[in-house]
Amino acid sequence: MDLKKLLVVLCALVGLACGAGSSAAREQPTPPPAAQPAPVHRPQPARDAQNSVELGETVDLKTGDTTEVASKDVSIRFARLVSDSRCATGMVCVWEGEAVVELTLAEPGRGERTTAALASTGRGGRQSVEFAACRVDLVAVSSGGDQVTLRVSRA
Repeated sequence: MDLKKLLVVLCALVGLACGAGSSAAREQPTPPPAAQPAPVHRPQPARDAQNSVELGETVDLKTGDTTEVASKDVSIRFARLVSDSRCATGMVCVWEGEAVVELTLAEPGRGERTTAALASTGRGGRQSVEFAACRVDLVAVSSGGDQVTLRVSRA
């Protein structure tokens, strides 16, 4: 068998396998989510309102929301969802995918400001950023990408 015929046969097999996998994925029931300890977080006020988080705590932010670090002159804003290649709910995927979000960190007293892109898996980028003696870790991104859970700790 020459190389061209072998390549055609391999492409056909891959196409069949992909097609069978995607239809099988739609037929499989979604497994129940694994039990995880609930993160410690503060109740969130109305959208666009300033709120506060202590070092060592987690906070949930919707797109455009800002939080202040209570013991520091630091604010953290969830600016936007940059990209989201995660597997859709109920589907079985070869790769879990990754969400990348953009945060804006500021230290108003010193006039410092930076923007950081954080990735949900760390494969395509970093999962944390350090700024003004604070470390911000991306804990989770909602399935719609409109809310993040962040852990704020001492750097």
